[in-house]
Amino acid sequence: MIQTQSIIERIHQQWPDVEIAIEQIRTTGDRVTSMPVSRIGGDGVFVTEIENALQERRIDIAVHSLKDLPTAQPEGLCVLTPGPREDVRDVLVSNGTLRISAQGVLEGTTPGRAPRIGTCSLRRTAQIRHLCPNAEILSLRGNVDTRLRKLEAGEYDAIIQAAGGLHRLNLQATLEGRLSYFPVAQMLPAPGQGALGLEIRDEPDFRELLAPLQDRNVQAATSAERMFMRRLGAGCYLPVAAHAHIVDERLVLRGLVTSLDGHRRILVQQETGWNEYGILENAERLGIELAEKALAQGAHAIIAEIDGSRVQEQQHV
Repeated sequence: MIQTQSIIERIHQQWPDVEIAIEQIRTTGDRVTSMPVSRIGGDGVFVTEIENALQERRIDIAVHSLKDLPTAQPEGLCVLTPGPREDVRDVLVSNGTLRISAQGVLEGTTPGRAPRIGTCSLRRTAQIRHLCPNAEILSLRGNVDTRLRKLEAGEYDAIIQAAGGLHRLNLQATLEGRLSYFPVAQMLPAPGQGALGLEIRDEPDFRELLAPLQDRNVQAATSAERMFMRRLGAGCYLPVAAHAHIVDERLVLRGLVTSLDGHRRILVQQETGWNEYGILENAERLGIELAEKALAQGAHAIIAEIDGSRVQEQQHV
């Protein structure tokens, strides 16, 4: 809701006379919190009902966390990316002494047992298992408040959250002393993490309405990340990570495909020229080319293995 209000305020700055009403839509991912996302459908569990409402013209604009949005939209819909982008990092919220060092190492003790870390993300799970093989990874679902309550209740020693989500809720002060941030080099984020996605019907009026909010640099970076995942044939529920940033008029993209146990890792990097006049298709091409590099190194086998396991899990749900 906070991010929706922010978008509304920015639309009103550009178009003061536009009337806007908010409609909250609960998706399958919102309703079913008793099992991991990968077991209830993966891609689309947070967006299908919303996209249906767009297509049926019950709503005109959908505000998403871009990392939860599938990389391909239904026919007649498109996505614009506003700026600025929030912090892309993941953050460890601790119930005690656990913290992440500047080198991405899990420090602190839980006497007599392995640290219990909560997350619902296979991407985070795989990378934590690589960084801290002795950690016990426990499933964690629900909104931010629910997750923090479970942490306070002692169900976990620490949980992993997207930094951007905590920042948008202004929780840094409340959690001061308990937060430590994973360096991006050690914990690559999900494609699109930290960014919002505005999904609309692909119609000129809505494109014109939202054009002043669009940030071409953010759009280029997230387009490269999302095309990396799309070319791999991977969904947002798989342990695939990507991060793009712009430095010295170069768009630099890093991508990761990893097995769930964190043992097999394919880490790739590529870059291309970019400035404010750049063509977004070039950013998308960068994502495709990097995915091809990962596939050439065996990424397809890792993805196929995880997909097979997921199908078996769903058959037993």
